[in-house]
Amino acid sequence: MPDLLRVAEEVAATKKPLKLTRDRKTVAILMPVSTSLSPRKKPEKTRADYEAFSSAAGGWKDVDIDRLIANIYATCRRSNRPPVNL
Repeated sequence: MPDLLRVAEEVAATKKPLKLTRDRKTVAILMPVSTSLSPRKKPEKTRADYEAFSSAAGGWKDVDIDRLIANIYATCRRSNRPPVNL
C-alpha cells in the first residue's frame, strides 16, 4: 500500500499524529513511534552521585534494630479504620 507508506513516512518525519477520517468521522489515528519504546539509556553517574551514596553509609548505625522491628509490627497490628457496621 504505497499511499499508506507515504502517509506513515510523513508522520514519522513530522513526529505528529495524523487523524484519518471518512465522512467527517475519525476512523484511525496514525501515531509516530515513540522514543519511549526504545530501550532507555541509563543516566551517567556523576561524582556527586557517588559522594551522596558514600555519605549515607552508616546512617542507621544508632538505630536499635530490635526496637524498630517491634514498632513496625505494632503499627501493622494497629487499625486506624472505623469499625464496619453491617
